[in-house]
Amino acid sequence: MRGLSAEVRNIQNPALGAGLVWRFVCGYVAVHPTRNPVPLPLVFLILPILLHRKTAEFVERTNKASGLRVCAAKFGAAKECKQDLLLAINHRMLELKGLSTESLRMALATRLVYLETDATLIPLSKTKAGSGIPDEIKTMLNNAEKLGAWCALLTLHEIAMTLKVRF
Repeated sequence: MRGLSAEVRNIQNPALGAGLVWRFVCGYVAVHPTRNPVPLPLVFLILPILLHRKTAEFVERTNKASGLRVCAAKFGAAKECKQDLLLAINHRMLELKGLSTESLRMALATRLVYLETDATLIPLSKTKAGSGIPDEIKTMLNNAEKLGAWCALLTLHEIAMTLKVRF
C-alpha cells in the first residue's frame, strides 16, 4: 500500500496543480474574445478533470478546435458510454477542493498567476515550460491549456450545464 500512497502524492501535489492552473489560465486568456481573466470558480474544475486518467484521456483525444461541448458529448457516445465519468466530475471537484486551493496558492506565491480584486485570474507569464519536463507532464500542461481555451468560449452557466457541475 505504501507504493500506491507515494504514487498518489507524486501526482496529487500542489506544485503540479499550480502548473496546471497556470496553463489553464494562459489558455483561457489567449482564446477569450475580449481577453477577459478567468473567473475563480473555474480553478476547481482543472484538477478533477486532468488528474483523473480516464477523464483526461477524453480531453487529450479531443481536438482543441472542437471545444468543450464536443468533448463532453464523447462521454455519452454509444461507442464509449462513459457518462458516469462526466457525472463524477462534480464529486471529484468537491474531493479535490483542498488540493485545488493549495495549487492556486502555490501558483499565486510563485507568481505564475495574479488574483484580481474581482476574483479573476490573469497569467503573469505566458512562456511555456522549457526542457527537462517529462512528456507525461507536458501532456498534462497542454491539456490544461486546451481546457482553458474551451472554457473561454463559454459562460460559467454553459460550462456548468455541459459538465454537469455546480459552482
